Amino acid sequence: MSAFSDVWARLTWSRALFILFVITVVWTVAMFIAPLTIAPGTFAYTMGGANVIDHWDLYAKPSFNWYAKVIYPVGDAQCHQLWYRSLWINGNQMPIDARMTSLYIFGIFGLLWSMMTPAAVTASEGIANAFPPRIRAWARKIGDVKFASLIILLGLLPVAVDGFTQLFAAYTQYESTNLMRVITGIPGGILTGLLLGMMIKSIKQIDVEYAQMRAVRKPTATPPQREQAQTSSGSPEQ
Repeated sequence: MSAFSDVWARLTWSRALFILFVITVVWTVAMFIAPLTIAPGTFAYTMGGANVIDHWDLYAKPSFNWYAKVIYPVGDAQCHQLWYRSLWINGNQMPIDARMTSLYIFGIFGLLWSMMTPAAVTASEGIANAFPPRIRAWARKIGDVKFASLIILLGLLPVAVDGFTQLFAAYTQYESTNLMRVITGIPGGILTGLLLGMMIKSIKQIDVEYAQMRAVRKPTATPPQREQAQTSSGSPEQ
């Protein structure tokens, strides 16, 4: 029971981080449920642009239930929803493409990692705390900021290389696969979740340490005898 209490205390130490974790889990599960709630072929072979909801005509159809009418537009606002870059369930595309699906799934693990890691006043120090002692010692040697920057760069590099090479397909003649999109999303999702989590925890850690400093520096009360003497004389002692 004590072990469970310790884990729960770590998970809920930062309320803001815990809320972010719950929202991410709920959204990720909701994405997988949505294609199952509509008939096969209801949302299929779509083409759109990123960061814009461009399938209102489909969402307005009676074939979309209230649940799908909520989940799919939210995904549409984040993703281009290109059919050939999406995972399919029940004969329907998922609300977001394969790479973003992978980022969300493994972002959950990154958030969990951060929740179980000791907090620090900076996100870079917190990221260093997430690694074993030998790696942490090396991070301290080269500097937490350099170490954290290197780790984040290594995590996002596969996504960047695969995505940008595909973006300039007219010159590179390269089109990624859904398997590659999922694989490159694994380190990107984990490290993004870890970074966001440690940033949020660092904010609370600053508040905690500031409160501790204030408690230490709080002036002590005037001794009763001295206070009484000052009151009777009408002026402080010289």
